[in-house]
Amino acid sequence: MSSGRTQGGAELDPEPAGTRRRSTLVRRLLALEIVTVVLTAVIAGGVSAWNTRETIERDAADKVLAVAVSLASAPGLADAVVARDVPRVQAAAEAARQGTGISFVTVMDPAGTRLSHPEPARIGETYQGTFLPAAAGATLVETFPGTLGLSVRAIVPVRGAAGDVVGIVAAGQLRVQVADRIARELGILALAAALAIALGVGVAWVAARRVKRDTLGLEPREITALHRHHEAVMAAMREGLLVLDADTGRVVVLNAEAARLLGLPDTVGPSRAAGPTLDALGVDPVLRERLADGSPVTDETMLVGERLLLVNRTELAQPAITDLVVTLRDRTELEAMTRELDDARSVTRALRFAAHEHANHLQAVSTLIELGAHDDARDLAQRWNHDLLDGSDGGAGDGDLRDRIADPALAALVLDKATDARDRGLELRIGDTTSLDVDVAGDEQASTDRVTVVGNLVDNALDAALASAHDGRGGVVELDVHAADGAVVVRVADDGPGLADPEAAFAPGWSTKDRGRGERGLGLALVRRVVDRREGSIDVAPGPDGRGTVFTVRLPTRPVAPDPQSPAASR
Repeated sequence: MSSGRTQGGAELDPEPAGTRRRSTLVRRLLALEIVTVVLTAVIAGGVSAWNTRETIERDAADKVLAVAVSLASAPGLADAVVARDVPRVQAAAEAARQGTGISFVTVMDPAGTRLSHPEPARIGETYQGTFLPAAAGATLVETFPGTLGLSVRAIVPVRGAAGDVVGIVAAGQLRVQVADRIARELGILALAAALAIALGVGVAWVAARRVKRDTLGLEPREITALHRHHEAVMAAMREGLLVLDADTGRVVVLNAEAARLLGLPDTVGPSRAAGPTLDALGVDPVLRERLADGSPVTDETMLVGERLLLVNRTELAQPAITDLVVTLRDRTELEAMTRELDDARSVTRALRFAAHEHANHLQAVSTLIELGAHDDARDLAQRWNHDLLDGSDGGAGDGDLRDRIADPALAALVLDKATDARDRGLELRIGDTTSLDVDVAGDEQASTDRVTVVGNLVDNALDAALASAHDGRGGVVELDVHAADGAVVVRVADDGPGLADPEAAFAPGWSTKDRGRGERGLGLALVRRVVDRREGSIDVAPGPDGRGTVFTVRLPTRPVAPDPQSPAASR
């Protein structure tokens, strides 16, 4: 046997016992995140450094320009320049330089001869730099290598009382000082970038660990294979699977079978964060209320729409989340087959009884013939033949009933119920007005709906009549089916004990009978669902003499869209 694992047809690396699984996906994500963080920090740091350098140099230029303009407009400076009062000019220039902290302040005449300088020995020398634009009345900012070194300087004119240019002021900041400030700012920026990189790497490592935990250390190909297996299993399941978030009630998982059984569209998008709730989807209130109940749900039969579903609910607790796993199994067809089997058993018993009785009849006729009483034998045979054709169903023989009811399924159902009633010692009387033409028989859905209504009403009526028959007070059920005013009218009457609460009788699970034979109380609930879907009506009243119950159901004959939860619609 190979020690490796297979996933989705691919051979996976073997994992020796006791070794720790290392995920290449996590390592790739960690490396990618670290590279991304470092590149982001480097690019952001570079942009910030460039902006910082530009800002510092712009601030230095603005500062020296402001100093030069302020000194050029200082009171008395123009007169001192015109008078070439060097001590006075030198004092004013040095006071401005020391007060602002810039590198130098030089005052000169329009010809460029220095009248002040941070180094007094250079007074009287020609200014090194561009000054002619200022001598013409313009303001200039430039970077120039002067006697003190490369500097950022501003040159502005000094105007006399008449507005003419009488001198020039040059104020500057050495680039070395600017570079020192830039270096300090960039050092702080580099430290911040390093901290950002360290923090980013730490966050990337934590994120990678979280990914490894959430993916269980699986590789991408393994995750893809698991997803495909999940989809295949969900599609192949013949049992409805519904997973709900216990906190929000949102649909997390929904397979196709569950959507079919609940009559939900195939486009439902399950999601823990944004999935729809059962209420928003319009799921049957009976199922919603039962799932919301905290009591256990184990192999519980529920009437959901027109389907009998076997429902189970299991609580699945996981770290930080709790899910409710609901399984749905369709018992509708099984219940129908069980009912058909019961009906077949009833017919078999009736046939066995009839065969036994027929043998006795034949023996009596044979004896009369042997005695030579041929006329008596013929009369007796004709009388028994008439009884076999008419039976005890109110005068409606088999052939007569098939002619009156154009719906073969309904006619077969009525004959079967008549046989069942006779076998149970009851009488099922078919009304004289019973008739259903081909024009109003409708489609398969209409036939299915009529069979559901008549079958459940007659079953309940026979059970009620049997209770009265045991008390020696009756045992008769009357059935009438006819068309009137665009609807099929079904009237079923019994002489049983009656209903104390007619409205409650239509609730799922309500029953007056023993539950020992399985789930009860679903027949009338099914009748109510069918009538509501076809927009019909149900009337429940006591019998004419106050005994028993009379059900009158109107089913409109106009076509209606089949219910996706109806067994007929799913065929």
